[in-house]
Amino acid sequence: MSQPREVFEIERVEGTLVVVPRGPALNFRYPDVHRESNELFRMMDGPALKNVLIDLSAVDYIDSVIIGALIRLLQKARARRGQAVFCSASEPMQEILKSIKIGTLWPLYATRDEALAAIGSDQA
Repeated sequence: MSQPREVFEIERVEGTLVVVPRGPALNFRYPDVHRESNELFRMMDGPALKNVLIDLSAVDYIDSVIIGALIRLLQKARARRGQAVFCSASEPMQEILKSIKIGTLWPLYATRDEALAAIGSDQA
């Protein structure tokens, strides 16, 4: 079930934390961005979550503050020997991901279902 937040929408699918950024940091109060980013990071400390899926379907642009928070989360999944992926990026978001070369570190899937399937297949 989805847990609406201001900055990120969060969902758990089995051992995967699904995070949906809702816009660039400049659209939100800094304390909210900071609090929610830290909350995401702490969620990955629990034994139930190992993987991270960043669903970019709600944005055409995110700034370096949000990207930094997401990269921190993706790195934590990798450190836990979990999977970390992106999905559902619009053309403008794909260009941003390419320009910062993030696609070389974490795969991008066309849909959430494809991303979840890829995570699931790597678990087998």
